[in-house]
Amino acid sequence: MTVERNIGFGLKVAGKPKAEIAARVTEMLALIKLPDLARRYPHQLSGGQQQRVSLARALAPNPQILLPDEPLSALDARIRVSLREEIRALQRKVGVTTIFVTHDQEEALSISDRVVVMNDGAIEQVGTPSDIYNRPKTRFVASFVGTLNTLEGIIADPAEGAIRVGDAILFASAPIEDAKAGEARTLALRPEALRFGRTGDGANALAVVVEDMSFLGAVARLRVRLDGKPLLVDVFNAAGLALPQPGETVEIAFRREDLIALDEA
Repeated sequence: MTVERNIGFGLKVAGKPKAEIAARVTEMLALIKLPDLARRYPHQLSGGQQQRVSLARALAPNPQILLPDEPLSALDARIRVSLREEIRALQRKVGVTTIFVTHDQEEALSISDRVVVMNDGAIEQVGTPSDIYNRPKTRFVASFVGTLNTLEGIIADPAEGAIRVGDAILFASAPIEDAKAGEARTLALRPEALRFGRTGDGANALAVVVEDMSFLGAVARLRVRLDGKPLLVDVFNAAGLALPQPGETVEIAFRREDLIALDEA
């Protein structure tokens, strides 16, 4: 079918009058910014244009809920980023509740108001993108969304948020709920939360050995080692950036708010 017949298909099945279908198709073509492609066939469209038509076809009957199931998975990275922004803008304009299924973490975080992280058919955590990324509740959520460092610690004082890692005592920003002294806990730290040097503001600090560095454009990613365990440190790239060299022993610091004690259950 042509683009216009594709978009109007659901309305035709619903038995809508031809004039109403034509008006709605024209409205949808304008919404997806393809008014000049109404008479084209699928093979005459790019992948991104095909997905826009699919979206318009789904929106044409005014659904109460829209369910795109990995709609961008077959597109190249550049088109995916552009199209997900368009989908978000369309969703806001139309105001339809949308359940967007994706395995792309960046896509999920950038497009949503709320994220549901699932594992083997069970919900692990529900929250805002910021909650999911910055305050993951379980090891699965923490490791699945974004890059993560993990440390193994022993709860020293749950009421004070104190955890022992090796010879160091680290502090979380709040009491560790449902924890007992002596209990083992996995701790999580995002690479961008770590910085070199002691800050003197009560932040946590650890001594590490620098192993190597990768330049990623916006950030420089250093791999360091803490008691034999590798950690990643992301440093924002800036002119005149001075970084420790491989083999150096340095201190890394991080705020109490950035130390996450994961719920193993």
